[in-house]
Amino acid sequence: MVYYTAAALLGLAGLASAGVHHKHAALHKKGVENAPEPYGAPVKYVTPIPAAPASPNATSCGCTTYTTTWYGPPTLVPVPPPASNTTSTSASYSTASVPSIPVTTYSVSTTSETPKPTTPAAPETPKSPVQPPAPQPPAPHPPAPQSYGGGSSTHAGGDVNHDGTDDSAYGVGTITPNGNQWAMTYTPYAENGGCKSADEVNQDIGSIKQKGFTTVRIYATDCSGLINVGNACKQHGMKLIAGIFIDASGLGKAHEQLNDIANWGKQGNWNLVEMVVAGNEAVFQGAVSAPDLAGFIADVKSTLKSAGYGGPVTTTEPLNIIQANAGTLCPAVDVVAANIHPFFNGGFGASEAGDFVVSQMADLEKACGGNKPAYNLETGWPSGGQPNGKAVPGVAEQKAAIDSIVAKAGSKSAIFSFSNDKWKAPGQYGVEQNFGCSSLFS
Repeated sequence: MVYYTAAALLGLAGLASAGVHHKHAALHKKGVENAPEPYGAPVKYVTPIPAAPASPNATSCGCTTYTTTWYGPPTLVPVPPPASNTTSTSASYSTASVPSIPVTTYSVSTTSETPKPTTPAAPETPKSPVQPPAPQPPAPHPPAPQSYGGGSSTHAGGDVNHDGTDDSAYGVGTITPNGNQWAMTYTPYAENGGCKSADEVNQDIGSIKQKGFTTVRIYATDCSGLINVGNACKQHGMKLIAGIFIDASGLGKAHEQLNDIANWGKQGNWNLVEMVVAGNEAVFQGAVSAPDLAGFIADVKSTLKSAGYGGPVTTTEPLNIIQANAGTLCPAVDVVAANIHPFFNGGFGASEAGDFVVSQMADLEKACGGNKPAYNLETGWPSGGQPNGKAVPGVAEQKAAIDSIVAKAGSKSAIFSFSNDKWKAPGQYGVEQNFGCSSLFS
């Protein structure tokens, strides 16, 4: 949480992060009650709040302090039938502003789903998050952003792991976009917050394939995501970005998801996996400290390598969090990734969304010394809601923004998202339910 008493450092934080991302309220979580305070200064963390007791419905799963699935605060949405095992979580998003744009602060809470572990494991004692070092100013912006579209996306291995070892054969993977289209984000949830059936998931993944995408990003392992989405990807010839969600209850559930992925992968499924993402803005949310996240990423690498996986492992945060913790996070990941949302910056119109993403990705790559490929793992524009400065939501505006992003950074961006999420709370600016954009692609 960022306190207003840190206002004196606001200008420095703005320069260091190239913008303020918002608390992207409903991206992967449910609800925005108790939304985090606005973000706009160096990050401060608080001890994670214990999750509520586990429960079989979508309103009190205990997976996060925000909601019932892996992604956010409780939201007033229809409660699924008691038989449902869906949970929801919250993820937040902040965009960095380029130096020429005045720093403004935004606070929106995101919504996401949380997998409900089928076999409870003894939870690990959460480690108290530590305060990261003050952000260091990034290198100056390039005179003119260069397009990432059509660029090489092959990851070179040989990075030094968190434990100090050098695995020249680990973390090597080839990202295979279809021209300027690569990935689309997907959550297997129905409008009421329950889990979609295997047939519904298969139909959705088939549609994403028909839209020209090669890869699907999921955020966690709940709702039989690995099985249903994985089987659909196999049937339709697609790749998968597998996710592990980390909430405020600690890393216990994250380790359960890691084991789910390892066991599933060993069943002949590693050829489907293009990337594994350990945590979705977990440091920004205050769910874990940067050192603890780096340690967990090392565990992920070790466990998955033993299970036969040899592709890249990373995490994703707002750009300013990566910059502030570069010394800790960059050595831990194989590729560097961020969630980049132009709308929540407020300083750019829809037609400028692609330029904003490109400039942020250039700074993202510089944050890790320029020797790790940079990926934008979540980006989009709402089709409805209230304006945020120059950023105006709307059907025509969404098309203009998505067209701009795909044209200039599509080969390294995961477009958010497949469909509107009516189970989410509207959030700040009333936009959180309105990021579905698959209909824009033919």
